[in-house]
Amino acid sequence: MGITQPSYRVQWLADIEIPLANKFYRMHGFRGKAKRHEDCAVVRSERGEVVGCGYLRRYKTFKLLAGVAVAPEHQGQGVARLLLTLLGERFGGDTYTFPYAHLESFYLSLGFERVDLEALATPVAELYQSYLDQGRSILAMVYR
Repeated sequence: MGITQPSYRVQWLADIEIPLANKFYRMHGFRGKAKRHEDCAVVRSERGEVVGCGYLRRYKTFKLLAGVAVAPEHQGQGVARLLLTLLGERFGGDTYTFPYAHLESFYLSLGFERVDLEALATPVAELYQSYLDQGRSILAMVYR
């Protein structure tokens, strides 16, 4: 008997669908909170349930890739890569992310580079520092 690989579908959410993303975050205990008018994408399972989510938050001078999360039972199956491939359509040189340190090689494989706090522009540095102050083991990365 062979192992069957689940099939996933990745899609952008319309503003009216944003509550689906936030329901996913709450259901799985993730910190993300998508807002209307943000580029938000989800990955759905064969049964149509949301199993991954992420969004791009726009600030005045940069974008932040945030809220990237995959339901625990779907981790390790390529869901995050699918999600970030779609979100990547809207990345630019002004796109930053603050992933957990253990995910550095994954984000490097997607075209992000690590940035030291001292090299960050002030608004990005202040936001990054606020996350560090919460005790998170994260890195600052920029898309190249």
